[in-house]
Amino acid sequence: MENETTGTNDDESSSKIETATTETKDSSGKRPLTPSAKIEPGNKKKSKKEKKTFRKGYDVTVDERDKPPQEGSFANPALREQFGVALGDDDPKMIVIPEDQATTKKKVALMLGFLGTGYGGFQANPNQRTIQAVVELALYRAGLIGKFNFGQPNKYSYSMSARTDKGVHACAQVCSLKVQLLDTDVDNLEGVRQRVDERLPEEIRLLDIQRTTRNFCAKTQRDRVRYQYMIPSFLLHPDYRSVLNELNIPMEGRHEVAKLPLTKEEVAKLKDTLKDFRSTEEQRALLQSSLSKYEGTHPFHNFTKGIKRGQASANRFIEFFKTQDPVKIDGIEWIPTQVLGQSFLLHQIRKMVSMAVGGAAPASVMDQALSKTDCIRVHVAPAQGLFLEMSYFTGYNRRKQSNPELPDLDWNVEGPANARWSAFRDRIREHIVEEEKEEGNFVQYFYIQECIFDYRKFYRLDGNTADDFDEVASGDESS
Repeated sequence: MENETTGTNDDESSSKIETATTETKDSSGKRPLTPSAKIEPGNKKKSKKEKKTFRKGYDVTVDERDKPPQEGSFANPALREQFGVALGDDDPKMIVIPEDQATTKKKVALMLGFLGTGYGGFQANPNQRTIQAVVELALYRAGLIGKFNFGQPNKYSYSMSARTDKGVHACAQVCSLKVQLLDTDVDNLEGVRQRVDERLPEEIRLLDIQRTTRNFCAKTQRDRVRYQYMIPSFLLHPDYRSVLNELNIPMEGRHEVAKLPLTKEEVAKLKDTLKDFRSTEEQRALLQSSLSKYEGTHPFHNFTKGIKRGQASANRFIEFFKTQDPVKIDGIEWIPTQVLGQSFLLHQIRKMVSMAVGGAAPASVMDQALSKTDCIRVHVAPAQGLFLEMSYFTGYNRRKQSNPELPDLDWNVEGPANARWSAFRDRIREHIVEEEKEEGNFVQYFYIQECIFDYRKFYRLDGNTADDFDEVASGDESS
């Protein structure tokens, strides 16, 4: 091995070694400091802990307890004032644990169900009412998060398995965190679950709480996730433009109001006309054929935003994407679809549905959209039809065999938690149907897809030449 003292010869090295070995010790038995080893005032040698803290970029002069709470947490007074949330000694939902009361900290997994309508997504964000902020508030009121940890998720090792978009629902969102439990709570987690549930709004439910290993992380140890997207069958209508003509609804001149191009009266007329549409086996087979194109590992840069072609982060593996038998709810036929994968990008599922629904894009165009080099514009389907259906932790369940007293995180097994999950899934489906009846999100989307986004132009369905297609397709890779 080469000499580590570069720039010196062997004689110089041996001289240094000899000097070091002939040093004497003082009366205390300690080796005296050589002039080069003396520490001058102001140049104190940093400990390993201080070096580590410095490298992380933390300000060691700031007391952790003095740090302001997360802006998107209701521990932040500004957010409480914005949304009218009251905290204090007179809060009837607040459980105050005496300082001399014995508690123990345990790592747990929470399985949550929620309706995303009216929330700014799951993850806490400044100036928005989010699911995470409301859940944290309930945990604090229930005594599971201490006063000095409230608003500081890093202090209680918080992690979430998924970040759902604004308006998206879930019946199996999983979070992990350390909670403080009373001695009587450790063997009565069902009582703890009910205590938290009582402090949550009706549209958010704590479906289960389970003890986990100390190093469990919901984000990194989730193996797969299954989403469901509810498609109203009228999106498979073969001639939507003829319906617009019959109702005297113009197909041009609405670009300036692209988000909600139809008036309430026009939405009502279209809903009344389309509600009786029923899909055929041939149409559903075409939909299944299109969805199957996504299975396997592909680059999905065209199905998200903020990721360019060629980036490794665009690659995702999809195990299956399949349709289920149509169901009729409140007079409207819906086609449930399920997609199972390791993880998904922002807007990915909604854009996959938009390109596949009704055979909107031919197979050749879908192949281009899934290639590494091409950029294709893809419209995004409504968030209201999407919900997180199930989270899987197969690897964690296998690795934790050294802790057999801890339960598996498997909510497909029959039992009380599975029954609560199934009931909340039915509730989400009913909510999606009711939301469409009141707001007409899919009716608006159908008009935008047909008349404003004009998928026929982008997907060569109106006689465009290949050159025409390449010109419009390369215009935007993240819309």
